[in-house]
Amino acid sequence: MSTGENDLLAQERHRLIILELESKGQVTVVELKSLLQVSLDTVRRDLERLELEGKLQRVHGGAVSKREELATNQTFFKSKITQNERKQEVAMHAVELVKEYQAVTLNAGTTNIEVAKRLAARFEKLTVITNSLRVADILAQKKGFTVIVPGGYLNHEEFSLYGRSIEEEIMNFNIDIAFISINAISLEKGLTDFRQGEAEVINAMLKSARRKVVVADSSKFETVSYLNICGLDQIDTIVTDSYMDDTLLDMYKKHNISIINAGSS
Repeated sequence: MSTGENDLLAQERHRLIILELESKGQVTVVELKSLLQVSLDTVRRDLERLELEGKLQRVHGGAVSKREELATNQTFFKSKITQNERKQEVAMHAVELVKEYQAVTLNAGTTNIEVAKRLAARFEKLTVITNSLRVADILAQKKGFTVIVPGGYLNHEEFSLYGRSIEEEIMNFNIDIAFISINAISLEKGLTDFRQGEAEVINAMLKSARRKVVVADSSKFETVSYLNICGLDQIDTIVTDSYMDDTLLDMYKKHNISIINAGSS
């Protein structure tokens, strides 16, 4: 491993690779290089080892989980990862806003799962408050992280926690950055969501945070869900991907909405 690379231990790298495959079913070596901050050769050696252990199946350009073994043709492989690539792109740019030793909060959502993976790969000392048990699981083996999961009622579909007690506990923290994974964004309705209980958790996180950041891939823009969260004037920044339509991007910026667009970086 070169001196400029992250010194993640092999065991931790292997755990992150398996988590990536569990959530996506497939992954490319280039994605893993970005996630783990190591060389392509190190990624390939890790995949070889995990294949020998029977934990994945290597394919050209990456790997698939054992359950995806029959779906290894390249066309299918590339089409399956497009949506996940967008979320990964968002996450990669979102973590640029974080500094070592900060307190960060992540609500439940697939984009924040990607953010959590990159926080684990990049930082050694963070405090993370989350209502997502999937996020907590990703961060569980980071010995330098303080991971706080407020108690509440379990949502079995989202694998996340809700309830008044969790909202009150979140409000006790002084949070540097809140990363909010959301279902829909529009200029008219602001942030909206369909998950019962998530609205209250999100608002508690926003009220407690010094900086409020929405992480959302470009498919979420100008869509509306049925539960109101808050107006766009209540957030500081939206981080999205490079697939966002330029006209739509200009329209949001004309309304003084701060957008970090991955394609402009």
